[in-house]
Amino acid sequence: MWRDKLVTAESQLRMLDEVLAIYRRKRIPCEWEIRTIPIHTLTATQNGVEADKFEAVLQMVKEGGLGTPVIVEEHFVDDQYRRYLIDGHCRTKARIELGERTTEAYVIWSPRGDFASNFVTVAAQYGNVLVKDLPLIPPNGG
Repeated sequence: MWRDKLVTAESQLRMLDEVLAIYRRKRIPCEWEIRTIPIHTLTATQNGVEADKFEAVLQMVKEGGLGTPVIVEEHFVDDQYRRYLIDGHCRTKARIELGERTTEAYVIWSPRGDFASNFVTVAAQYGNVLVKDLPLIPPNGG
C-alpha cells in the first residue's frame, strides 16, 4: 500500500543514487545538485496520481510535512530547459494545489545538455503531460 512508501530523506537519496548508477553504467555523464525550481512546468513521468494518497499527502504538505526534495531530470533541448519529474508527483501536485510556485529538487543534469533517458521516453508515451494536469486516479483504478 502507498502508506508504506511515503518518502523519507534516506529513501529519496537511495533513489537518486540508483538513477545515477544507471547512467554511470551507460557511460552517460550526469551530475546532480539541489535547486529550487518552478513546479508548474514539470513534465510527469507517470499517468496519474492516486486520489486517496493525494488527499493524505495534500494534508501533510499543508501541515508542513513531506519537505524532502523531489527528483528531477533536466535536459537542454531546442535552446530551452525541459524538466521531467522522476519522483514526487503526489507531493508536487499537492504543492501546486496549495498555490506554491517552486519546490526543492535534486536536479540530475548532464554536461551534454540532452541525454538518452527512459524517463523522457515514458513521459512522451503519456503525452508529455505537466504534473499540474495529472488526473487523480480513484482507488482500485476506478
